[in-house]
Amino acid sequence: MKLTTDQLIAKIANQEKEVKNYKEVLHQIKTAAQMGIWEVDLEKHTMKWSDVTKQIHGVEVDYEPTIEEGIHFYPEGKNRQVITEVFKEAIEKGINYDLELQILTATGNLKWVRLIGISEIKNGKCEKLYGLIQDIDQAVKYRLELEQQKKLFRQTFEFAPNGMALVGLDGNWTQVNQQVCIMLGYTKEELSKLTFQDITHPDDLDLDLKLLEELLAGKRESYQMEKRYFHKSGNLVWALLSVSLMKDKEGNPVHFVSQLTDITDKKLLLETTLEQNDRLLNFAHIVSHNLRSHTSNFSMLLSMMKMENPKLVENEFFPFLLQSSSSLQETLSYLTDIVVMQNEVKDNTKALNLYKYVEKAHFAIQSLVSSSNAEIHNEVDKDIFVDAIPAYLESIILNFFTNSIKYCSNKRNPIIFITSEIDPSYVVFSIKDNGLGIDLEKHGKKLFGMYKTFHEKEDSRGIGLFITKNQIEALGGKVEVESQVNQGTTFKIYLKHGKI
Repeated sequence: MKLTTDQLIAKIANQEKEVKNYKEVLHQIKTAAQMGIWEVDLEKHTMKWSDVTKQIHGVEVDYEPTIEEGIHFYPEGKNRQVITEVFKEAIEKGINYDLELQILTATGNLKWVRLIGISEIKNGKCEKLYGLIQDIDQAVKYRLELEQQKKLFRQTFEFAPNGMALVGLDGNWTQVNQQVCIMLGYTKEELSKLTFQDITHPDDLDLDLKLLEELLAGKRESYQMEKRYFHKSGNLVWALLSVSLMKDKEGNPVHFVSQLTDITDKKLLLETTLEQNDRLLNFAHIVSHNLRSHTSNFSMLLSMMKMENPKLVENEFFPFLLQSSSSLQETLSYLTDIVVMQNEVKDNTKALNLYKYVEKAHFAIQSLVSSSNAEIHNEVDKDIFVDAIPAYLESIILNFFTNSIKYCSNKRNPIIFITSEIDPSYVVFSIKDNGLGIDLEKHGKKLFGMYKTFHEKEDSRGIGLFITKNQIEALGGKVEVESQVNQGTTFKIYLKHGKI
């Protein structure tokens, strides 16, 4: 619609009034926000920058830009294209603008700026453009980084190999990924109408709610537990649940972040393994008991035959029968001891002072130490306690002591050092000697095997380390070995911390 002369004059007057208002607002903003001012005089084809504007562009205080130079501070491509277009529209159509763009400073740095442009219209023609420029580089980079983190979180959330869920403070499933749906058999829409309480096994619910209350009370940062959910089909699903609490800027709770790992197969396998272990243990008890009875009878019959018919001794096979009987009894005795170990450990361990037990073992073999000119240095921390059965701990230390002396070098007197250290899971005590050493590349895999010997010693039967290793493992520990031939051996024994 074509405007009349009066309408056109009124419009121009309104625009001039708006320009005056803009100038007042811009002055207030500049003062409050430390923004730079810029102005373009289209009639004179000149541009003016305030000191702050020059500082933002990285130029000297006496720098006087041209309009073309001002435009060229915007990098080629999208930024320059946008500023060129809005600059043109501001001149031709009087359209003001408020943009976030990047400039390339005189020092060669890309910087995000906020640019406000306002047209000054007089007599229906744009005579000047002026506005503000503000350095928002840090704020934009922070915002972009935050957006990237949110995007990454969304991608991680949705495509995580485990179940991920956002759960409201009332227990409602507010957001779940596809893995949760697969694990529990529900669609996202179906879960949105349920609470986690609805599908949690009753026996696990109280603990879960108690831990959630502790989260909300600030008593813990997160928690993890094994719990059972009801699948849509009615089957039970075992999950390893990890939960943390998200808060807003003021520290108010917003929702829970839950991670669910399906451990159903592992739990079923564990239950099966425990059942099999129980059956094997029962079998071992039966076998060891029955075989010991038979071997005892066999040994007793041989003794009676020898008493009634002494000439049997002259039979070339009879001594072999006696030896076989004796060896069988000995083997069954060892196997029975190992079976008994597993039962003895349950509820029978106590906190034992490691230093005192090393001293006790040293005293027990004092005659052997003296006759072999051995030295034993007990450097164990006097305040360290381990969780063990007294007889087992004594046997373990004695076995390693006697081994170190038995397999000493004939070129030097045996020296044994016992040291201790603490790690988060174990008390580690080391027994180091300067004896014959062991070729671990050759014998390492069978070092703790039954009837395995590695040195030519008449009394070596290869049973000591086998029994000792089983005692250590029965106590929930482990043993490691370091050795060099003709230099010595170090055994590292890991036992659980003793609580006093």
